[in-house]
Amino acid sequence: MQEKYQKITVGGLLIKDNKALIVRRSAEEGYLTGFYELPGGKIDFGETPEQSLEREFFEETNIKVKTVKPFRIFTYISHDNNRHTVEIVYLVKAISDTNVKLSQEHDDYKWIALEEINRVNVSDEIKTNIVEGFKLI
Repeated sequence: MQEKYQKITVGGLLIKDNKALIVRRSAEEGYLTGFYELPGGKIDFGETPEQSLEREFFEETNIKVKTVKPFRIFTYISHDNNRHTVEIVYLVKAISDTNVKLSQEHDDYKWIALEEINRVNVSDEIKTNIVEGFKLI
C-alpha cells in the first residue's frame, strides 16, 4: 500500500485581450494527460505561494508574471487515492512579453475566450477557475 500524502499547488490565470492562457499536459504527465490546465505547480519547501507561482509559470511558459490576488481554492484526490492536493488559484499579470515557450510538461497551449471553454479538454475545476477569473476582470 502506498503512503498517502498531501501537497499544495498554485495555478495562475493570465488573461490577455480577453483570452485566458491554458496549457496541455503532455504524455510525460501520468495524471490528466491531454487535459488543458492553468500554468502552475507544486509549492517547494520554503517558498511562498506567490514565489512558487511566479517560478512555475515562467518554467512552464517562459512568461514572467506577477501575482495579483488569489481568487479560488479547491482540493482533489488523485486517481490512485494516494495524493490529496490543495490548489490556490491566482490572477496574474504578465511582466514580460507573452510569447509562449512550453516546458516538457506541456505539449500545446491556447489563448481561449470564455465562450470557447466548452470546446477544450479541461477538468470541471479548471473550467470553474477560468469562469470565476473572468468574472473578476
